[in-house]
Amino acid sequence: MKKRHILLAALGAVVLVGGGSVLALRAGAGASDRAELEKRWADAPSRFVMVDGVRMHVREEGPANAPVVVMLHGSIVNLHEWDNVADLLKDHYRVVRFDWSPYGLTGPDPSGVYSTPRSAQLMAGLLKQLDYDKFAVVATSNGSNVALEYNRAYPGHATAMAFSMLPLERPSQTRKVDRRLAWMLSFHKAVLPNWRSHWFWKLMLEDTTPPGFKPTDRMVDQIYDMNNLPGALDRQAAYIKANVRAFQTSDVGSVATTVNVPVLLQWCSYDDVISQGATASVARFTHAPVRLIEYPDLGHFPMWEKPEKFTRDLKAWLGTVSSAGQRPAEMPQG
Repeated sequence: MKKRHILLAALGAVVLVGGGSVLALRAGAGASDRAELEKRWADAPSRFVMVDGVRMHVREEGPANAPVVVMLHGSIVNLHEWDNVADLLKDHYRVVRFDWSPYGLTGPDPSGVYSTPRSAQLMAGLLKQLDYDKFAVVATSNGSNVALEYNRAYPGHATAMAFSMLPLERPSQTRKVDRRLAWMLSFHKAVLPNWRSHWFWKLMLEDTTPPGFKPTDRMVDQIYDMNNLPGALDRQAAYIKANVRAFQTSDVGSVATTVNVPVLLQWCSYDDVISQGATASVARFTHAPVRLIEYPDLGHFPMWEKPEKFTRDLKAWLGTVSSAGQRPAEMPQG
């Protein structure tokens, strides 16, 4: 009887602690502190630029008069997705990265609009302020949609475009998701819609990458930290809702027909998030020369999975197309 009372007491304590933790998290106890995150993730050479009322996080590295490469990260992540690739490019290129709205450390949009066209509009405003007129664009996942919309709406600036993950159709709705992740998605939707744990994001990365790939603490930390900023998940949900609506009501992939500059597709065949295949994707670019490289061993995050291999091919291709993105040397004054 005594053991039973002890077990019941222990179970009650767990319930109380667990319930209290859930209530605290629902009240915002798990929210990230922006000032602390900026110290950690926006160290030099990062800076913030105001564009149409939005405080945008941007990072520029490499020689000021070198060919310019603008890099767009995917959804759920931020400009640090490209850290490994940028380190391998910045000796010979001016590498420009930014957190496109609504991700990373870029702040809330006072317009309340979160969509691919709005993200492209902010991208245009940022690059104009930074005085980048001609450049190659490197993009992945939903960042590719933003890049394509930018090129459609603001033609004449992108001199070449490289994509790894390229969602020209709505992402797969039937792919098998790790059962632990599926359970956590249901739990968070019902109980903690505005907070996600480290474990959740770790499982998310493992579920979209090849077996054997182990996300580092830094990879998981940056996603956890920035996606738990106050209101971040709500802003992302608004963007995703607009994105889903666009896929349901229009032919999103037709934007590829507006591209008339060289294209590189670094197709990662292990990935099963993207619905269409490599051949169908190439066929969409009806007015652009396309170079296709397929990687059967890479998944949704090739820039993290095998950065040297991924960057080697990207760099070789950039060497053949990026001269048009050369920035003029500064004119002497006086």
